[in-house]
Amino acid sequence: MTKKILACILLAAFVFSAAAFGATAKTMPIRKDRLITGDEPLPPGPVYPYYPGTITTSPGVEVGTTHYDYQTNGSSGNRIAHCSDGSTYCLWMNGLNYPSPRHVYFNWVDNQGNWYGEGGGQVNRDVGAGYCNIDIIYGNRGAAAYHSAAAGNPPTYSTLAVDGNPPGFGVWTYYNPPDSLSGNRRTYWPYIAVDRNNRIHYVMTESTPAAGDPQRFVYTRSTNGGTTWSPNPPAFIDTVMVIGGVIDASPVSDKVVIAYPKTQDTSTQWRNDIVYILSNDGINWNFNNKVNVTNYNTDNDSLWAYTDCDVIFDYNDNIHIIWTAQWVTTEGIYYKTFLFHYNSGTQQIRQIRNPWPDSLWVGGGCDFGAWNRPMSKMNLGVYYDGNINGVFATWTQFDTSDCSEGGYANGEIYMSYTANGGLNWAAPVNLTNSHTPDCFAGECDSDHWSTLADRVTDSLRIIYINDKDAGGIPQTEGSNTENPVMYLAVPNPLLSSVNEETARPTNFSLAQNYPNPFNAKTVISFELKEAGPVKLEVFDITGARVATLLNKTMSVGRHDVTWNAARVSSGVYYYKLTAGGSSETKQMMLLK
Repeated sequence: MTKKILACILLAAFVFSAAAFGATAKTMPIRKDRLITGDEPLPPGPVYPYYPGTITTSPGVEVGTTHYDYQTNGSSGNRIAHCSDGSTYCLWMNGLNYPSPRHVYFNWVDNQGNWYGEGGGQVNRDVGAGYCNIDIIYGNRGAAAYHSAAAGNPPTYSTLAVDGNPPGFGVWTYYNPPDSLSGNRRTYWPYIAVDRNNRIHYVMTESTPAAGDPQRFVYTRSTNGGTTWSPNPPAFIDTVMVIGGVIDASPVSDKVVIAYPKTQDTSTQWRNDIVYILSNDGINWNFNNKVNVTNYNTDNDSLWAYTDCDVIFDYNDNIHIIWTAQWVTTEGIYYKTFLFHYNSGTQQIRQIRNPWPDSLWVGGGCDFGAWNRPMSKMNLGVYYDGNINGVFATWTQFDTSDCSEGGYANGEIYMSYTANGGLNWAAPVNLTNSHTPDCFAGECDSDHWSTLADRVTDSLRIIYINDKDAGGIPQTEGSNTENPVMYLAVPNPLLSSVNEETARPTNFSLAQNYPNPFNAKTVISFELKEAGPVKLEVFDITGARVATLLNKTMSVGRHDVTWNAARVSSGVYYYKLTAGGSSETKQMMLLK
């Protein structure tokens, strides 16, 4: 298959040497980040409790808390899933307090907005459970995958838990996918996909005695809801150096795809290509038939993928993959990071955003932590309404201007989207805007470890950890804090309006603001067909009103109103015009 990398300008930007790039990109030493299995206790020391209702700049609904801020070593996978009946499952790895063991917790919201309960409920029955993912089986029942590092006798290790019927009450049934390999080794870190035939597909990665050892990456499936599995033992896919392998099932066919960072150098975690393997029927696999998307291993190219990636099918059955890459040379790892997207339909690679950081990574005492890059934990979601085939990307982004007193960068959740298969991506939007520079433990708003539901409808549905001290506590980064688990519903920016009236207004017309996106100032125009009272308001993505631009009687004709947004943060906003008993709302984007 021939891969097209769009435009010679892009290609030229990738092929010049890392030495020439050094003037604008500082390096860090090549390091080996250690794997977290769950056998390690949280480090001793002060524990900072969280008090519900505490003022936070991070948006969303608190669905639970955890002392175990960490959620994944590598790829995020999916810890949130949207059901066909409009309900949503949220899943997370929960440490209740030091030194209590890990658990898997869930919360569930029905299509009327009613939540399962304050703080959620426990999924697992074995201790030491974590590193969870979820998908939907039978249309509206959660299928949770996780592993138990300190399991009972006999050990279960990788586990599947399926919610009962009716769903949402947490009456889980447990199944034991095959996870044993030769040499008495086990596979951990399961990622799950349920296809349209309710077949369950699992990929897992071998546990290792020490960081830096090669690991076997494997696959198995169940065609009867988890009762039996094949292959058993699981089938070998490849040898990897990072825990990045993810899996997805098509919403419109029987296809299933596995994507992962394929190591090209077993002496390091840092030199990987991005590859995928496709099964056209979800049953028959040829694990030797790998499509190498990146082919980074060339004489003129020192870009390499690290550990994070995500894969998804759109509603035209095209495969989309997202990952980060950076220059890795003998002198070290360059901080400047690229966020890339691949579409199998066009066979093109595009940048989702400009490389980040856009200058030197300044602030030598500000680290983004193990298993992270300046952009990390990427996720994809897809939307289709019969006309628009949209793809959404979310990720964590770090900035050295926002660093905790402990020396770790606070994260924020970003989003971008495309409506033309990835040829063009919208300017990134900061969804959380949670800068808390120089914060002390218990007072930070470091938003990280986010995950996006695969299926986007009227909203993007995201969960993330609002870490109250930046850094991953299982890696002994930062302090042990109790952290809110946040659910955030972001209105779909591909929809022309939100909360529109069923009947279109006839007494006025509302134009799209210009310019859009804008920086600080934009003009909103409307035309009245009848004189009368008019109200023009601006709302943020949470529905909070941030400005009232007009609230008075206006004459017939065209009117222009300028909004000066110098005092509000970058992000998506909505402006609503109300006149003569009708209203209309449109979206705009502020970029600073």
